Amino acid sequence: MANPDFLGSRKVGTTTVLFPYGCNDSSCGYCDVTVGNKSYMMMASVDRPGENLLGITPDDYKTLLDRGWRRSGNIIYKPDMRGSCCQEYTIRLKSSAFKPNSKQRKATNAWSKFIHGIDYKRDQVQKYPISREEKRRKRLSPFNVVEKIHESEYATLKAKNPLEPAHKFEIVLEENNFTEEKYQLFEHYQKKIHNDEASEGGFKRFLCANPFKPPYSVDDKGRKIGAYHQCYYLDGRLIAMAVLDLLPDCVSGVYFMYHTDFSQWSFGKLSAVREIALAEEGGYEYYYMGYYIHSCPKMRYKCEYQPAEILDPECYDWHSFNDDFRKILDVKPYYSPSLETILTTEGSEQSMTLLKNYYINTKKGISSTHDDTVFTTDMSGVVKLEDISPIIDDTRILVGRKLAIAEMISGWEEMPIDEPGNAKHKIAEAIATLGLELTPKVIVCLALGQQ
Repeated sequence: MANPDFLGSRKVGTTTVLFPYGCNDSSCGYCDVTVGNKSYMMMASVDRPGENLLGITPDDYKTLLDRGWRRSGNIIYKPDMRGSCCQEYTIRLKSSAFKPNSKQRKATNAWSKFIHGIDYKRDQVQKYPISREEKRRKRLSPFNVVEKIHESEYATLKAKNPLEPAHKFEIVLEENNFTEEKYQLFEHYQKKIHNDEASEGGFKRFLCANPFKPPYSVDDKGRKIGAYHQCYYLDGRLIAMAVLDLLPDCVSGVYFMYHTDFSQWSFGKLSAVREIALAEEGGYEYYYMGYYIHSCPKMRYKCEYQPAEILDPECYDWHSFNDDFRKILDVKPYYSPSLETILTTEGSEQSMTLLKNYYINTKKGISSTHDDTVFTTDMSGVVKLEDISPIIDDTRILVGRKLAIAEMISGWEEMPIDEPGNAKHKIAEAIATLGLELTPKVIVCLALGQQ
């Protein structure tokens, strides 16, 4: 295993180190296009025992979330929203501002009623009645998400009185380690819900890989940080599981799965409300719901969690995700409100040309080549080459186990920055997608060393 002290004065073991894959074309899970989902990808960890060179700090990953990135296992990726068949907008909401609608409240209350059972409620009224004032308070109080979500949990019920509910429901937040029980749930979910096959290896790579440095920690506010599994147990049986990233100031939902024996209980709603409650109760300001894809009917449910915000794919500021925004997406699948405001306000001929060029071709079947880069495809929301040239020489790089800066690469001065395939262009792509703010904090790994 490499010694971090050997790699430079600043320990690589506590610094984000990423291996760039480059642009990727894949089939789209949201529409009928065979190859139309475009993204830029980087590897954030290696599935090898003892390997600790690659990795991303939770702070840096949170920064990337706010530039439209997400992760799948140890792979982080940034969709090319302008060039893809379906546009993937980052969506979030402030946990303390969440206002559950009637369907979300109904799902939460119905699950609590199922857990309690008829006998429990009857015995509670007879043996442990609450005062008239308390009844009135409950009736007049607004729906408290944190309080309501705990009403079904065994520990909460036993803290109130010694009565036994009809079912024992428990939530366990644990590290994202593999167990056979978790895999069996995943295999069932993939087969019944997605009509797809599963493998242990795929499950481990997708939902158990941990790309963070350190894998688990507690921040200065006492909040848990890292990749976690939130497991739902009913009478000792694992019936559902959420895969969550707990990050500085946010809970990021990665994946959720449940057993179809419990389909009637609206677990999609229950899990989202529970994750919002986790964010609020734990002091994480925001709940990130992943991507919103307006063209995919299955993703429309994310509109129901309000007040939500959408990340601008060009300027990376946040906008209220209201009815007006959704109406615009009906006619403009790719929409940057900040850029449109800037360009239309200026009103020059050049500005109007830029505005026209930022619209996308919404026809299916987008062409691509193996030589595509973030620059040749005019990828959305990336730093331009002219802004990268002044800083690229000082980019920290890792080649095998050796730490250096980019200008130390042999033949560096002669390399054309705009020529795909060479080291300078590869580093430029990384800077373009990571952003000028984050790049100085990151080490770009150009070649993986042997243990």
